[in-house]
Amino acid sequence: MSNHKFIYSILFSHRIILLLGIVILFSGCANEDEPEQGSVNRTVLIYMLSNNNLGSTYRFDTQNINDMLQVAASGGLNGGNLIIYRDGYDTNPQLIQIRKNESGSAEKAIIKEYPDRNSATTEVMRSVIDETKELFPAKEYGLILWSHSTGWAPGNSSLALSPARRYELPTRSFGQDGKNYMEIDELAEAIPDKQFHFILTDVCFMGGIECAYQLRNKTDYYIGSAAEVLGAGMPYSLTIPKLFDYHLDLKDVCNTIYTYYNAQSGAYRTSTVGLVDCHRLEALADSIHEIFEAHRNDAMPDISNIQHFDRQPPYICFDLQDFLSQIATPDENTGLEQALSQAILYHAATPSVMGDVSIYKHCGLSCYILGTGNTTLDRYYTTLDWYKRVYPDNN
Repeated sequence: MSNHKFIYSILFSHRIILLLGIVILFSGCANEDEPEQGSVNRTVLIYMLSNNNLGSTYRFDTQNINDMLQVAASGGLNGGNLIIYRDGYDTNPQLIQIRKNESGSAEKAIIKEYPDRNSATTEVMRSVIDETKELFPAKEYGLILWSHSTGWAPGNSSLALSPARRYELPTRSFGQDGKNYMEIDELAEAIPDKQFHFILTDVCFMGGIECAYQLRNKTDYYIGSAAEVLGAGMPYSLTIPKLFDYHLDLKDVCNTIYTYYNAQSGAYRTSTVGLVDCHRLEALADSIHEIFEAHRNDAMPDISNIQHFDRQPPYICFDLQDFLSQIATPDENTGLEQALSQAILYHAATPSVMGDVSIYKHCGLSCYILGTGNTTLDRYYTTLDWYKRVYPDNN
């Protein structure tokens, strides 16, 4: 080998070593909690069915989207993907990304427009989730549900959850696209297992054990309201930045929702928030099944003494712990309290629901008491996973 080639070889080797040293140095300084370069930490999909009075009359969909645009403009998305599937009253369904454009301004970018269709179906929702994951891959995913419906109860229920019986304040729950509804079992079928890190139901009456348990395999953490949610929904300008924080703190998200509404006055001081660890629901179910099994022949407790969250009778949303405490022994109550404390990571409630229903007990989850509604409701209830899991005749 000539001297020139030998010297060149040494210099080239030194350059490689130097470059490797620089790479190692900068790799060691990187924050391991932050996404890698070119990687997205979190994609959040908002499934927004506003083809109803929440959109057409009150324009809460527009209001919420404007709040999201403000967050994007201030850099609050933290490099994440905020995606909205909106089936509104004024357009065909659209897949929208809230983002900054090249000039640095926030924009509502229409990624795809679909033909007019019923978005309150298992098939459509599943396709939207799959498409969002394909177009906007990330380390983890979150889902926010936005619409009208009736919690776990059938969409055509004429009970206290009926929109016609909600007085003057617009409220929300999940699943209404025009005159079409998505039932809780259909919702569970639409969502792939182990898909989402969190599901946040910004809707009425979805904070029931029936809903959380039906969706237990779909998400790590579940957030819901035992009572009605005001039409404006959660304060998106405050919660969206927290949902895109690298160090996601869902307790802080829930507390932000509660604190915002607890600071309001009159009927607008309304909020019930519960955060559930879905991995702990089976242990909770074990505890409750044991109570039901031990007291299967006992008389029904006086439900007039049990906390409810719906405003019109017949009541079908009772506080889970308050109900069970009426029938359990002291030792059973101790076990129940332990299971609840492990499964429910955060819970908070304002003093009343729209000034109509005083809240003196709120464990973070509601429940239905079988036999207090009507035969149609009872019959549907027996199809739910929660009923099959905890009631003695099914074990």
